[in-house]
Amino acid sequence: MSGFKRAAPWVVALVVVVVAAVGLQKVLAFVHPPLPPPQPVREARWLDQGWSESDRYWFHHATQGTSTLPIPYEWFVALAEPKILPGSEKLFINDGNMQKLGFIPSPPSGGGQAGPAGGRELAYGYKARIGGVPAEAGVESNRGLNPAGMPVGFAITRAYPDPTTGKMLPDQVGLTCAACHTGHLEYNGVSLRIDGGNSAASLEKLTSTLSVALFLTDFMPWRFESFADRVLGPKATKAQRDQLHADLKARIKILLAAAKATSAIDKRDAVPEGFNRLDALNRIGNEVFYANLVPAKSATFDPLVNYAAISAPVKYPHLWNTPWFSWAQYDGSIHQPAIRNVGEAIGVLAKVNMTTYDQPHRLWDSSVAVGNVARMEQQIEGPNPLARGPDGRVRGFQGLSAPKWPQDVLGKIDPVRADAGRKVYALRCQGCHLPPADDPNQALYSPALWTTANEHGESYLKVRIIPLSVVGTDPGQAGILANRKITAPLALGLQPGVTDPATGVTCFTTPTKPVTDLTFGQALASAVQFVVDKFHVDEGTPVKSDEADADKGNRPNCVQAPPAYKARPLTGIWAAPPYLHNGSVPSLYALLGPPGERPSSFCLGNRAYDPKLVGLDVKACPRGAFKLDVTAKGSSNKGHEFRDAPAGTRGVVGPALSAEERAAVIEFLKTQ
Repeated sequence: MSGFKRAAPWVVALVVVVVAAVGLQKVLAFVHPPLPPPQPVREARWLDQGWSESDRYWFHHATQGTSTLPIPYEWFVALAEPKILPGSEKLFINDGNMQKLGFIPSPPSGGGQAGPAGGRELAYGYKARIGGVPAEAGVESNRGLNPAGMPVGFAITRAYPDPTTGKMLPDQVGLTCAACHTGHLEYNGVSLRIDGGNSAASLEKLTSTLSVALFLTDFMPWRFESFADRVLGPKATKAQRDQLHADLKARIKILLAAAKATSAIDKRDAVPEGFNRLDALNRIGNEVFYANLVPAKSATFDPLVNYAAISAPVKYPHLWNTPWFSWAQYDGSIHQPAIRNVGEAIGVLAKVNMTTYDQPHRLWDSSVAVGNVARMEQQIEGPNPLARGPDGRVRGFQGLSAPKWPQDVLGKIDPVRADAGRKVYALRCQGCHLPPADDPNQALYSPALWTTANEHGESYLKVRIIPLSVVGTDPGQAGILANRKITAPLALGLQPGVTDPATGVTCFTTPTKPVTDLTFGQALASAVQFVVDKFHVDEGTPVKSDEADADKGNRPNCVQAPPAYKARPLTGIWAAPPYLHNGSVPSLYALLGPPGERPSSFCLGNRAYDPKLVGLDVKACPRGAFKLDVTAKGSSNKGHEFRDAPAGTRGVVGPALSAEERAAVIEFLKTQ
């Protein structure tokens, strides 16, 4: 039955009248705001970063126990793209639509033929069939990970009981860390795909476009009928279809109510994130201490006090080598991997019970797949970098390695200029970003730059934490953990930890008296530790054991919140534009040049790469892209400046570079 036959005549007439009165383009822009077109790609290429293809695919689609999208999995894979006129439909998850949203296409698990060339995976940058290859003993094979061909970073969280209500939930769709930490850059028809890179996606566009698709499916009869065919099968009864439609309406009502509850705060304080950027810390805070506490609302406690609008977007950080840093996050705030990783999983809507105070034994039950989360960290981490090989030299960072500049695609590196750039780097950059990983003397692995080995024999690279008074970049993200305040019911048991007055570091190794008012940093570290410990208790694993320690990255739960940002080694930095922590500078050329020449605005959402400037190609601004205004809150491109100024000038990190020095250090960074 065609879509037109299923459409009520009055609905078709209404659509025609609206289109005639307002204009087709305006109606389409309102119903489905434009998205930037994907770059033309003739070849997809995953760069070699030390992972097997099976490991890569598992990382892309293994669940973290999240229920990120507000609809069941079977709805999501059956939903059509938003469109207002009847006719042929494309699924929402089709490669073209997801690429427009900034996500990377991925082949369905189980393989399949795409013609004489062989496996369908080849079109996605894989060299062989990946479906059905076991990950490792005791882990689900790749065959069932992604049967519908959802993009990189989308996973199926199989049906589970809600940890708060006990109600059985159907299969869910959850984002994983791969959704935000896998990059792709396009040049001359080649899509370079980078594990652990910074995503180009827009979660704002994903949620808004998905919401429009749901509303149109409810409103347009022909859309609902084809949706019902895909969810229930064409032979479903009228009663089954009516129930599905009622469930859809109920879900839309819940979404509208949730948006309305925070709309006043969002309208007053929120700033746009756009493509390539996300205010992850504030989003995590809203999920943990607002959404999870809504059931606890009472005459004396309103969780809305904990809600904060998006105010400090940052570009998605790249991951290689991160597990071996002494402190992670842009603001150098988190020491233990489990806190940042499980916190991230809760932030993308793993469910946590934070409200059954009359049944404290159920508090902190969660859907977080702690085992998978730990394995993801270990896959990035690799063996101990300080271990020595047969030649007596340190092996260095392994696990997920930084991508190498593909000279056959982006052009040859000038070795003479790169060698000159190494000297500029040593003089102007190394003081903050540490020696390069390929230093022939292995200076990066000098014992003075690493912490003393712990009881597990592990040391961590002492990344430099640079005060805002020095680096002078946008202060927004650096103040969130210390300045945002959290209020929680005392029965929840959140603890402030113990703070060392000399260092400002707060640790949660010793229990402290529960309180109701904390900083966001204290509250998050305490809450996530409860989730991880509850998981181990329920698994029958002692909280203090080698197995539990391994899941936590063999480190204590300590946090800090200085007004500062971390300066990490610059391996692979060529593959991580835009630059500065908030993505406010499009290229290394712009970053290292005169500050006044940095673009005052440029567009995000177009992944075209400029190998000369080493960064995003911002000459074009396609329709639907996000125009970043560096004067907006959280988006300043000031700081980290090379210019001649009096010593101690805020934001100046070195004297002006000559044109040749700038070109040389950029050429050197291509080699890293």
